[in-house]
Amino acid sequence: MVIDAKNCNEGKHAMHVRSFFGMIGLATLLVGCEVAKAEYRDRAEAASRNVFQAGWLPEWLPEDAVDIRETHDADTNESWLVFRLTSGHWMVPDECAETGTPDLSSAQVMRRFPRFARDAWSRVSDDAGDAHRCADRRWVMWDQERQFVYSWTDQ
Repeated sequence: MVIDAKNCNEGKHAMHVRSFFGMIGLATLLVGCEVAKAEYRDRAEAASRNVFQAGWLPEWLPEDAVDIRETHDADTNESWLVFRLTSGHWMVPDECAETGTPDLSSAQVMRRFPRFARDAWSRVSDDAGDAHRCADRRWVMWDQERQFVYSWTDQ
């Protein structure tokens, strides 16, 4: 058996180049995923962390909102918000109007968001309640069956 050293070295070099560019591609994908998440016991805790000024939570968040979970993609400004109400009574904010089919990201886009956001997306996709479009490019839906309010922004 004869081994051509030149071809063997070229094969190793090509393999290293492919590995290098594969790592560059993976790093590029990961850098583009700036998804953050946060949890707050209630509206007061969220307010103490200045998240309303940052724009990740809407000003209309009810005073009795609890178990607040928020996630957002800093690159696209797409966000999801899920919370419960201690009163169990949801009132649609004045700046929100009932609309037809809400704008939703694809299932593929939702993979980069945490589980609670994917669950909310699934419930919204299944028409768990009436969707309302708000003035701040935010959507909101009350899921009476599960006692959650879902809110999201589109891309």
